[in-house]
Amino acid sequence: MNSLYTERMKIEDAVFVYRLSDGDRLSWHGRYHAHTSAEYEIHYFVEGSGSFLCNRTRYPVSPGNLFLSGPREFHSIIRDQDSTPLSWYAVLFSVDPASSPSDERIAAELEAAFTARRNVLTIDTNFRFQFEDLLQMTRSADSALHDAAVHLLSSFLLRWFGRRGSGMTGSVADGPVDGARKNSLHIDKALSLMQKSVREHLKIEDIAWKLGLSEEHFIRIFREEVRMTPLQYFTRLKVEGASGLLMSTDKSIGEISEWFGFENQFHFSRIFKKCTGVSPLEYRKTYLQLVDFH
Repeated sequence: MNSLYTERMKIEDAVFVYRLSDGDRLSWHGRYHAHTSAEYEIHYFVEGSGSFLCNRTRYPVSPGNLFLSGPREFHSIIRDQDSTPLSWYAVLFSVDPASSPSDERIAAELEAAFTARRNVLTIDTNFRFQFEDLLQMTRSADSALHDAAVHLLSSFLLRWFGRRGSGMTGSVADGPVDGARKNSLHIDKALSLMQKSVREHLKIEDIAWKLGLSEEHFIRIFREEVRMTPLQYFTRLKVEGASGLLMSTDKSIGEISEWFGFENQFHFSRIFKKCTGVSPLEYRKTYLQLVDFH
């Protein structure tokens, strides 16, 4: 296969772990382990709380936290027993500085990030959907999509760990105007409410009312901050959760549809395909994480 994917940085694996709580799945996904001399791993948490243990250092985990572990660094994930189950994306990739100038630069930037202790970041939670795209492209049988996934990951790494960048995005403190900061606080509350209500029929006007905003104003500031409407975001949350269950459980499509509050299985399938490009059944066949069934 002649593609950039075979000649430069490689994505070895990508997974989405949805609402991990206990049992065998916790034993596997949260295990204490390390990777080879050329491999790095990113963990990006979107739900729940706990700890990320890297060598002897223990970091608190909350939504939006991103952790980069380096070659031969032992790490594990520990869930807070009384909290919401943990959900996260993990991407394992390898970099060979001798393979290309781009790999050489990325390796240097990652090494500089570790030296400066910038390997633990807080990232805009909107990146969760870009991680979903990255996962789908990585697991696709189309080599061109593999290449696209590598390019997307490369852009992420340079954005977050470039020595001239802060690596931080979406911070409320970045807003120079009080009004902008206030809007960001409203959006943070709305995102949290959507996450907690992902299985419910949550109306946009109800969210606006809880925030003390008119529906029109709420939709406008949400679109400016998140770059999609509240309804689009809430629907994507439901589809993301459904994709997690399709990959890691044997729940039927009808059960998953009901679980996330869709009108019926046909409505769920139509929305799911609109968001992912494939039907729920095709998604399960393509992205099934067999380790979750062992």
